[in-house]
Amino acid sequence: MKFGKQLEEYELPEWKGYYLPYKLLKRKLEDLSARTDTPRSQGSHSGRVGGSALEGEEAYTEADWLRTVEEEAMRIGDFVDRGIHGLEQQLKDLEKMIEGLQSGRHIEESIDENAPTDEEASFLELRVLQAVGRVSEGVQRLRLFAELNHAALYKILKKHDKQLVSKEGLSEAFPRLVKATRLNETGRFDALDRDLKKLSSASSKTEDIDASPEVARLIAGLGRTGVVGLTVQPASHRSELVLSFFLGSSVALFLAIGVLLCLPEKSPKTFSEAYFLTPIPVFRVVFSFLLILWCMGAVAKICDQSDVNHMFILNVDPRCRVTPEFFFARAATLTTLWILIFGMYVVDYKWKILPTVWAREGYNKRASFHFVLYPVLLLLLTIVGSLAPSTICRQRYKLAVLRSVKRTALAPLFAVDFADNMVGDVMTSIAKPLEDVPAAVCYLLSHHPQEEELVERFVTSGDTCSDTTHRWVVPLLAGMPFFFRAGQCVRRYRDTKECRHLWNLGKYLCSLLVVIVSRMDNTAMLVSVSTVATVYAFLWDVGLDWGLGARELMPGNSAEARNVDGESPKLSQKNGLRQRHFPRKVYWLCSLVDLVARSTWVFTLMPTSLVTGNIVIRVILVSVMSSVEIVRRSMWAVLRIEYEQLSNASGFRALLWVPSKLNTAPERRPSKARFAQAKGWQLPAIDFLVRRSSECCTLY
Repeated sequence: MKFGKQLEEYELPEWKGYYLPYKLLKRKLEDLSARTDTPRSQGSHSGRVGGSALEGEEAYTEADWLRTVEEEAMRIGDFVDRGIHGLEQQLKDLEKMIEGLQSGRHIEESIDENAPTDEEASFLELRVLQAVGRVSEGVQRLRLFAELNHAALYKILKKHDKQLVSKEGLSEAFPRLVKATRLNETGRFDALDRDLKKLSSASSKTEDIDASPEVARLIAGLGRTGVVGLTVQPASHRSELVLSFFLGSSVALFLAIGVLLCLPEKSPKTFSEAYFLTPIPVFRVVFSFLLILWCMGAVAKICDQSDVNHMFILNVDPRCRVTPEFFFARAATLTTLWILIFGMYVVDYKWKILPTVWAREGYNKRASFHFVLYPVLLLLLTIVGSLAPSTICRQRYKLAVLRSVKRTALAPLFAVDFADNMVGDVMTSIAKPLEDVPAAVCYLLSHHPQEEELVERFVTSGDTCSDTTHRWVVPLLAGMPFFFRAGQCVRRYRDTKECRHLWNLGKYLCSLLVVIVSRMDNTAMLVSVSTVATVYAFLWDVGLDWGLGARELMPGNSAEARNVDGESPKLSQKNGLRQRHFPRKVYWLCSLVDLVARSTWVFTLMPTSLVTGNIVIRVILVSVMSSVEIVRRSMWAVLRIEYEQLSNASGFRALLWVPSKLNTAPERRPSKARFAQAKGWQLPAIDFLVRRSSECCTLY
């Protein structure tokens, strides 16, 4: 295999663009060789670089090529030096943490005052051990990076000597560059490995055994950090291909169902849109649940790729191995069942595939008892699929979520941590799906086949529930999440005595007021209250939950500055700005989407009969608005967790140490731009910095 192909195979995908641009250097070298008539170049060669130089510019010479190789080698050496320096700093921090744990000093920075001491100390020790494993992974990755570039530098200079019939490359340039970049000093990595092994054996979880960090992690039940292989992990790559195929197929099938809905039905005289739509609340409840699963996987995936340690911030058990792929797999399976069963229902009702059962007792001759079997089957399969045992998502993790919901519902009786805070906010976004629950229950428990009275009730109110249910149960379900969240704000104020929690309380009281006013026949008041609630919530999202201000959003401010020199990531040394994980344009886009989605969210709190009387438009409107709010909340969650990791904005964590990944998703270096610095090309120098290349754990 040619070395260029071999180098591409061994490159770490997230560092692609930071390696020696072997192919570009080789191509430039071939151009030089093709234009060289003498064995050795004595100066500037005449001609053009493969026709790439503009008319009138100086040609790209051998001296330029060697200078470019030297610049690339020095850049790579600087990359490795920065990484090693960062790893050494992190090892010192971890040593301090382990010393504190061993001496029993549970200082304020180490223990959450609201958590049980023993449990928090155990989790802290697991997280320290987890961070040791991540540092170990970083050492392996950095060692591989140095070795590949060391070999690439040798190969390209050897090719230089062969192409230009010279000995300057290997005899002069190579020893000098290797010495300057220290790419051959593997002892630096060996020293890090020894320190890591020492830290791993110091944990009480490993009982002072002589073991590597990976063995220590396995003993503690943390699993592996992820094999740092020479190529892209086949399982991960295969899962991405399967997910992409499924998403494409699902979109196609949804479009096919749309076509079926638009096709003319059989026997139009007996076809009834109202009867056809009566089971929609059941289908919609399941669809909302599936969308939540998809969004949970998406949030976890984005956090992983953006170096946002959501597992640590949410105080998840460090031994939990639930990954985004788990949510995607469950959601994909259940979505397939949803498409299949709903499609069967559409085809069966419109074209009367199966014979009717007890049609005389129903709305008309097309009515049948068996139509209720479709939503019942879907509901049962969804419940079984969600509760099915898994070796990854164990029952104790599911019970932990239920306990968090219980604490949220019983606020302010329980102290609020960040995870409970997030659960409360998520519950406020599923107000409309919660309203579908009584509608689904009413349909399932009603007479089947549907009678004329029930169908008329659906036309009037959008479901088959009684007036009592609409008057009391539906508003109660719509308002409960905001009531729970208000209780959490009261508890937070009691614990912290900070007035911002009272302002947050006011936000949820405004949302509760929207629910109350929407049940009154006063359009002007409804519009006024809804406008205030929307603006209030939007400003709180952007300013308080996401921490976005003029510095982060206005041009000319480096809000997305990255830490590369080991300084505290809370503030940038250059301009004092908080460092963010996403570009400024992402925050602008999210703010705009949040404002638009917040405006539609208000409609989810009011009866759809106030908006339109058409039952088809009503069903579409409720479905779209519920989905938009779930997606908006997912977007909100990513930025909320990111800001919480960044600055501990709400003071939920007394533990300010957050383990993060090494060199995650660095900014890509455009290797071709390096050749723009050749002689005669007057372009500004590019500062090739690595995004957080020296981080694996952060001390604020």
